[in-house]
Amino acid sequence: MPGIAGIISKQKDENLLLQMMGKINHYNYDQKIYIDNGVHLGIVHLNYLNNEPLPHFSKNKRYILLIIGEIFSYDGMELFLDESNSVFLLEKFIEKGVNGFDKINGHYAACIYDFKEKLLYLISDRFGTRPLYYMVFKNKFMFAPEVKSLLISNKETNINEYAISDLFHFSHLFGYKTMFSNIHQLPPASVLKFQDNKIQIVQYWDYPYYEEAYNWEKPSVEKIRAYQDELSCLMIQAVNRQTARNKSSILYSLSGGLDSRWIISVANHLNIRPITAFTMGESNSEDVIYAGKVAKLIGADHKYFPVKPEDIWKDAEHFSFVSDAMSMIYGPIQGFSPLRHYYRKKEITLSSQMCDAVFGSTLIHNRIKALSQKSIWDEDTMKLFSGLFVLFRQDDLKLIFYSKFYELIEDIYKNAYLNYTRESVHPMYAYYKILMNEHGRRGTLAGNIMNNLFFETRMPSYDIDLMDFAFRVPLSLKKNQYLYRSVFSRMFPELASIPREGTNLPINVPDYLLNLKRYELKIVNRLKSSTLNSIVQKFSRWNKPAYVKYKVWFKADLKQKIEEILLDERTLQRGIFYPEGIQTILYNH
Repeated sequence: MPGIAGIISKQKDENLLLQMMGKINHYNYDQKIYIDNGVHLGIVHLNYLNNEPLPHFSKNKRYILLIIGEIFSYDGMELFLDESNSVFLLEKFIEKGVNGFDKINGHYAACIYDFKEKLLYLISDRFGTRPLYYMVFKNKFMFAPEVKSLLISNKETNINEYAISDLFHFSHLFGYKTMFSNIHQLPPASVLKFQDNKIQIVQYWDYPYYEEAYNWEKPSVEKIRAYQDELSCLMIQAVNRQTARNKSSILYSLSGGLDSRWIISVANHLNIRPITAFTMGESNSEDVIYAGKVAKLIGADHKYFPVKPEDIWKDAEHFSFVSDAMSMIYGPIQGFSPLRHYYRKKEITLSSQMCDAVFGSTLIHNRIKALSQKSIWDEDTMKLFSGLFVLFRQDDLKLIFYSKFYELIEDIYKNAYLNYTRESVHPMYAYYKILMNEHGRRGTLAGNIMNNLFFETRMPSYDIDLMDFAFRVPLSLKKNQYLYRSVFSRMFPELASIPREGTNLPINVPDYLLNLKRYELKIVNRLKSSTLNSIVQKFSRWNKPAYVKYKVWFKADLKQKIEEILLDERTLQRGIFYPEGIQTILYNH
C-alpha cells in the first residue's frame, strides 16, 4: 500500500530500504528515497496529490519531512487550494511542536527527522486512517505501512498469542498489536519519538467527554432545532472541505444505506460535478435498487458491479496479503472489482464510514441498549461491556485449537477492554470510544487499506468537527438515529423518501413504524431458523437477496477452497489448530 517507510541505523542500509519499499509497491507506484548516513527515508505514492518535491526540508535544513495523505483544515481554517501539505505541516511543527497536531484535520501519516537532535518523529492523524508499523531490530528502527516490509531482515519473529486471541474473538486485532510480538502499530492521534535507541509515544488528542451527552433526558424543542442546524452545517462543511480539490476526479461509493446517501446528497447540493458512483451487489438486491434510485434523482453516472464467488476468493487472498491479516477480511473485499475498473480513471474515493454508528444505529442491539441505561461501573456493567464485540463462541474455539494453545488465549482477549473502563466516565462514552478506536480503526478502516491501493481516500464522516459534535449529541437524539435521519429528511426530502436497505422503509418514517419493522424482522429471522422456514421463503418481502451470498457460497462454490486452506499441511504443522475440530466446524456450517 502507498505510504512512508524508513530505517534509522548506524550504517548505510540503502538496499534494505529499497527491499522494504518493493514489498509495498503492489501496482508499480512512484517512489522516492532520501539517504544521509544512517537516516533512510522513502515514500511510495500514487502521484495524484502533494506533487511538490519530496522529501521536504525546512529552510535551515534542520528538519526533513515526508507525508502520505492529505490535510484539509487547521483549527477551523481551510487550507488554500494551492497550499502545500508538506510546507504547512512542517511549519506548524516548527512553530508549535507536537502540541499543534490536535488541530490538524486530515487523513495522513508523516515522519519528521531532526538532524540536530538526531530525533525521528512518526505522526498519525486523529483517527489512525493511514497505518504505520514499527519495530527495533539489531539496533535498527524500522517503519512501514505494511508489516511484511519489516520482516525482510527480521527472522526472529514470534507469534503474538494476544493477537490470535483478538482475531478469533473479534475478527480483527485490538489496540496496537500485530501478529508478531515485536512489531507494533502506531496508535492514532500519536507522535512517536525515536532517539538514542529509545522509543517514546505521546498521545496528543482523545475523544471528547461530555457528561450531559449520556443521559436520556430529551432536550427542549429549541435545543433540538439547534442540534439539527449544527449537524446540517457540519455535514456541508465536511463534504465541502473534502471536495474542494480534484472535483472532477472523485469517485463515490453508494450503497442502499444512509451514510453514503448523506455524502453524495451533500456533494450534489454543493453542485460538485461530475458525480460518478458505484454500487456492489445483485441487480435485484436492495442496495443496488435503492442506490440506483438515489443516483437517478441526483443525475449521477452510476454503475453496479455484481459480486461473484470466484472473485471473492481471489480478492480475499489479495486483501489478506496487503493487510497482513491485521483487519477483518469479510468486510471490504467485494470492492476490488469497481476499484480496479476506475483505477487511473479517477483519483479520489469519497467514502462514508462509522457516521451511521456514532449517531446511534447500534443502540437497537439489546446489550448496548442495556449498557446505555447504566451510569456506574459495577459487575453487571463490566459483564455487558466485555461482551460487546465478541463474535466467536468459546465452545467453537475449544474445538479448533489444541488444548494447550487454547489455554493461552482463552481469557486474554478480555484485557483488550481494560484501557476503556474508567470509573470517571459513563459506560456509553467508553462504548463509543471503543467502537471508533477499535471496531472503526482496525475493522471498518480495513476498507482504506484496499482503497488506498488505487486511490487517495477521503472520508467526510471522519472530519474532526463533525466527530467532536457526534460525541456531544445526547443519547435521546441518537435513539432510532433521530437527529441523523431528521436532518437528512429536512435537507433532502425527495431522497429521504427512497427506502433504506435493511429496513426497506424510507428515511423519514416515524419511529413507531421503524420499531414495528424491526420487530417484524426479528420474528422473521426466528422463523427462518425453525421448521417454518419453507413457508417464510415463499414471501419475497422477507427474502430480498443480499449483495453478497456468503452462506450459499460457503456451502458450495467456496467449500473446497476453504477446506484446502484450513486443512493444508502448512496450517496444521504449526501445532495451533486441531484438524478434527476444524472439520467439525466446517461440517456444522
